[in-house]
Amino acid sequence: MLNAPRAVDHLPLLEHNGIEILPIIHYGFSSPKKGPQPAARTIYGARDTKGERHWRSSLHEIEKLIDSNFAIEEGSDDAA
Repeated sequence: MLNAPRAVDHLPLLEHNGIEILPIIHYGFSSPKKGPQPAARTIYGARDTKGERHWRSSLHEIEKLIDSNFAIEEGSDDAA
């Protein structure tokens, strides 16, 4: 059986063009008792004017999304 997931770590808030960016370190959805642990990854979230949170896997990607006024390109993966 899998162990409960490890809680995310919240890093200090960032800002780009007046929009707050929330960086977190995500450790995966489960922790196996044996074998390698899932690799941690940092993801970045920002809220648009409607209050909807958008997540991206790099700071550059979230800054690009903010610069485009949260216009999502067709075919992109928006993990909101």
